[in-house]
Amino acid sequence: MTYRIYFLLLIVFFISIELTAQKYIGLNVDNDLYFGSDRYYSSGIFLEFGRLVNIPSDSISKFSYISKHWVVGQEINTPALHYTENISMMDYPYNGWLFLAFKKEFFKTSDLGYGWGIQFGSTGAESSLAKFFQNTYHTYIINAKELTWASSIPQAFHLNSNLSFFWGKPLNDKIKFITKNKIQLGTFRTSIKSRHGLQFGLSPGLPFFENRLEILQNGFSLFLGMEIEYNFHDYSLSGSLFRQTSPFNFVTEKIRNKYQAGIIYFRLPWKVYFLLNNSSRYIKTQKYRRHPFLKIAITRIF
Repeated sequence: MTYRIYFLLLIVFFISIELTAQKYIGLNVDNDLYFGSDRYYSSGIFLEFGRLVNIPSDSISKFSYISKHWVVGQEINTPALHYTENISMMDYPYNGWLFLAFKKEFFKTSDLGYGWGIQFGSTGAESSLAKFFQNTYHTYIINAKELTWASSIPQAFHLNSNLSFFWGKPLNDKIKFITKNKIQLGTFRTSIKSRHGLQFGLSPGLPFFENRLEILQNGFSLFLGMEIEYNFHDYSLSGSLFRQTSPFNFVTEKIRNKYQAGIIYFRLPWKVYFLLNNSSRYIKTQKYRRHPFLKIAITRIF
């Protein structure tokens, strides 16, 4: 009889671990069409999946939470005058970036952690499918003219790595200072960036920093902050660092920033996230000094 009790307790223990070990699938979309524009960082579409592989009851790990994340994504850049074929009139390059990414993240608490990741994929109007998807969307969804894609950053295969540090510090019961610092290194993008601001509300952890699974509860929170980035090299803007491959002759801004305001709402098993971004110039000769775009993310948690 005693062995049966121990066996039942063991079953309950493993069931509780499986229920706690959350998974998610999500769709994340960046676009500037909500502001009546279609230029610069014009579109980003990301299909995301992840799971929590370690929780506090897994005493074999020194980290309370360990998670793995996968992303299939596409980014599209276009100039302000995207119907022209005259390269001298383009103030921003055409570029597409199609990639697969993996991240592994380690958290001591829901407010303190770090992560590393790798990313590989291809640029190029055709190989990234950017020209096809953008012009298909323009033609059949919004009934607009096709963009010329007359000249674009050339096709190339890229490999990138990154390291991130996450931290949050409660200031009182409803306000928390949060920051995420990230180093990117690779053939596609090499930069250092810091995103920081204030999180308002009762949502635990750091929900404004991607898909966090450490602690989940219903409710909503707000975010006000900014992101500052020092750009060493960005292939999507200037082509190869080692040889002249870009048809454009742009001078990039080394220091760039985004002002951000966001809201996140949990109604488990769903999460909805809106983040308004207002970005500084990435190219010194951009026609428009700042560029707004909106991030909308919908996530289903299992």
